[in-house]
Amino acid sequence: MADYKIPDHEMIVISFGNENEADQVLDSLKGMNKLDVVDLKSAAVIVRDSSGNVKIKETRDFDYKQGALGGAAAGAVIGLLRGGLLRGALLGAAGGAAAGKFIDLGLDDEFLESVGNDLEPDSSAIVALVDFEQIDLAMEELDKFEGGKILRHTLSPEVYVRLSEAVED
Repeated sequence: MADYKIPDHEMIVISFGNENEADQVLDSLKGMNKLDVVDLKSAAVIVRDSSGNVKIKETRDFDYKQGALGGAAAGAVIGLLRGGLLRGALLGAAGGAAAGKFIDLGLDDEFLESVGNDLEPDSSAIVALVDFEQIDLAMEELDKFEGGKILRHTLSPEVYVRLSEAVED
């Protein structure tokens, strides 16, 4: 794989020998995030189907629709303060939609594509930027997922060993 900028948070890339496991791990991480067991910054599930087609689903990117909604809300507030509510909302929606098309707030798309291209057919991977707030609880939950292979990480040696023991059975 090519060199990519490593983010400030711990990054894990774990592959699984089926198309559904990575999505289940993401659901688990989201649940732990709500309970403050982990701090999930961003994540993507990458699936390579039996035909070799790669699908990437990111959790923290926003698309032009979300940009338009956010821009409309911000524009409406500004318009309200300046006396032109509708005009502000319309301008904000247009600006937000444009930003959603060109601004990538999540994981590096090129990196995600390279992970997908390296997967075997009928497999999946999760790429997550995460901080482990309560390591024991997190590893207990992740131990439910077996057969994973850690492809890349920025974890401390101690956390890597624990995660490896949890998912690489």
